[in-house]
Amino acid sequence: MAERNISSGNIIINLIWKFMERISVQAINLIIQILLARKLFPEDFAAVAIITVFINIATIFVQSGFGTALIQKAEIDELDSSSIFYFSISASFILYIILFFVAPYVADFYHQDILKNLLRAEAIILVFGAFNTVQQAILARNLEFKKNFKASLLGCIASGITGVGLAYAGAGIWALAISTIVNNFVLTVVLWFSVRWRPKLIFSLKRVKTLFSFSWKLVCSSLVSVIYTNVRTLIIGKAFKSDTLGYYNRGDMLGSSLMNGLTGAINAVMLPVLSTKQDKIDEMKKMLRRTMSLNCFVIFPVMFGLVAVSKPLILILFTDKWLNAVPFMQLVCIAYAFYPMHSANLQAINALGRSDVALKLEVIKRVIGLCLIGLSFPFGVYAIVGSEILFSLVATIVNGFPNKYLINYSIKEQWRDIIPYLILAVIMSILVYSLSLILNIPNILLLIIQIIIGIMIYIVGCHILKLDAYTYMLNKIKSVLSSRK
Repeated sequence: MAERNISSGNIIINLIWKFMERISVQAINLIIQILLARKLFPEDFAAVAIITVFINIATIFVQSGFGTALIQKAEIDELDSSSIFYFSISASFILYIILFFVAPYVADFYHQDILKNLLRAEAIILVFGAFNTVQQAILARNLEFKKNFKASLLGCIASGITGVGLAYAGAGIWALAISTIVNNFVLTVVLWFSVRWRPKLIFSLKRVKTLFSFSWKLVCSSLVSVIYTNVRTLIIGKAFKSDTLGYYNRGDMLGSSLMNGLTGAINAVMLPVLSTKQDKIDEMKKMLRRTMSLNCFVIFPVMFGLVAVSKPLILILFTDKWLNAVPFMQLVCIAYAFYPMHSANLQAINALGRSDVALKLEVIKRVIGLCLIGLSFPFGVYAIVGSEILFSLVATIVNGFPNKYLINYSIKEQWRDIIPYLILAVIMSILVYSLSLILNIPNILLLIIQIIIGIMIYIVGCHILKLDAYTYMLNKIKSVLSSRK
């Protein structure tokens, strides 16, 4: 197979493409979800949230971490790729059959008959995901994110047209399920024709086992992570009213969309790049510091900004029937603010091939997280969701600890790098929120003023303090603009 196409210029170009993919897809998806939320009801989103948990768990077994294993491995050949392709396809059919027969029990447990047919229908995306596992890995290895951008964008647009059209035609909850299926189908088809690689009629169980020796730890790590991440959904869906889960789901949507869109772009590019620096610890540390600082420079003001403007934003986007989603949105946004620190540290650990360390970290974190959920449960749904904030802070320490020994980047150094952005973002959030207490004006006008004032406070603060990530981004922008003259 072709060698990796990685250079400093290529990194910047593909980082831009990855940003375009993440931001454009998340933006389009956000618009779609807003339109759907205005037409559908909290109970509809609650039902889809429940079946999504089971599909996400099954997806881990289908992909089995092989995509990451193919990216991380220094050299791969046709036997590696074809073996993984056929294994993933086989696993997807087996998992689909299992979910097909499990569906009635899920419906009975949650006392929602609709879940049976929803789960059986939407589980078909497991097969689509299996078809593009190798293609995704090849694009990531070569940093060909432009092709991924096109596929994701087309899938999102097709999904949006389908979902919104069905919702306004009266399809109800099926608009959500069918739009998800369409998205995954279009993504798979476009990637299939965008990537020249095709599986050959060859298969080696030995190669699968070799790659699995690395990926099984990722599977366990991902499984623990996904179960933990979704345990709140399962608990809230069972222990509280179904509309409560819908409010939580929509409150989480805005924060998670922005967090995943912004940090996901950088992290997706950094794994293959960091993998090329496995033997250059100093360079890896420098790159990780830059990644973490840039992530926090962007994510902190966005997340704490959302906390400040959550009420007018929810009322404008979703209407007053979703007002109960406001406290959920505020809580999850504070928790999401610290995710760049978790993910950046894990990217470095995985790039070093230390999936064993990543697995241990996931187990430790999730045990702590489950304890926090258990302790918070008697105090109600807001305490359950709020426990994610404490977990997120603990996770920054757990994930950061190994890198003190692996790349000489201690937790103390990490916090020293990001604390100025955190303090500035919190101050900005408090000042912006105070505007809603002072100004008695229409929500749309209040939101516009809050956003403008918030951006001004943060940028001016960064400029006065001469923060590293701000200066770096400013210089990059100036460099790009000057090169065009």
